[in-house]
Amino acid sequence: MANTNPGSEGENLSRIKDILFGEDLQGIEQKLDVVKGENASALDKLKEELTNQLKKIETLIAEKTKEVDIEQKKTIDVQKNVTNELKQEITNINIEVKNETAKFEGLFNSTIAEINDKINSLESNLTKAINKLTEDNETKLNEFNKAKISKDTLADLFNELAEKLNK
Repeated sequence: MANTNPGSEGENLSRIKDILFGEDLQGIEQKLDVVKGENASALDKLKEELTNQLKKIETLIAEKTKEVDIEQKKTIDVQKNVTNELKQEITNINIEVKNETAKFEGLFNSTIAEINDKINSLESNLTKAINKLTEDNETKLNEFNKAKISKDTLADLFNELAEKLNK
């Protein structure tokens, strides 16, 4: 045993195992190899199945993403249309309000002008009436002074004048 060669040592161990355990160890190793093969085969099948399932999930996600994108684009288009319609409606309302405001201002200004004309006309008529009454009064007073009317006649004249002023 002076030979310390590592290869020969491994062979020696193998021989010792064979002697001690014999065929049982070889059978166990063969069964272990079979189990390892079956497990490797099952693992490969599981990996393949998992890969297939992941591909299906990725495909489904891609399809759903496309559907979501399409719906999102539709929603954005609808929002743009609604926004444009609202902007147009607001513009129309603003134009209508401006037109109605202009109509109202025109009507208001013409009404004010009519009222001013009527006031001026009434003022003119009132001034004429006052001037006429003043002239009539002066005429009557002059006649009174000339004719030296009696108190009763003077009272009648003043009553008459008061009635005209009240009208």
